[in-house]
Amino acid sequence: MLPRRGPRAAPTSPTRYWLVGVVVAGLFVGTAGTAWATNWVVTLHSGSAGQAQTQGAPTAPTGPAAACTSPSAKTVRVSWAAVSRATTYTIYKSTTSATGTYSSLATGVTTTSYTTATLTSGNYWFEVVAYIGTNWVGTKSGATGESTISGSGCIQP
Repeated sequence: MLPRRGPRAAPTSPTRYWLVGVVVAGLFVGTAGTAWATNWVVTLHSGSAGQAQTQGAPTAPTGPAAACTSPSAKTVRVSWAAVSRATTYTIYKSTTSATGTYSSLATGVTTTSYTTATLTSGNYWFEVVAYIGTNWVGTKSGATGESTISGSGCIQP
């Protein structure tokens, strides 16, 4: 009786060696020039939630302005210039100063203006950010001028 050996390894397929050889050879041939790096095509599988972009993030919105909707109302209309390729905007507000801490006021705005809900008494400054899709965010705009809400309504200094 022959001594028993461990499990026998499955034979290696010659096709596997051929495929690895072709891939490795293709890598070496491809590095001879730079054409291999410039011929890439980005595609998305149908049903993918990913986004392919050929251009950078959007620029900051310009010309942000805030205006009282009426002297007696406690709402402010924030407007800005459209940003090329932007799909939505987010409006931020500060109640401390133009350079203060900002918090999100409205997201997913698809137009170039936004009217706030009724605001409480205080001073307000606004900034706007443009988005392309859901993953490409630009930088914040400059701050708008101050809007003051008092007990009797909105005041533009």
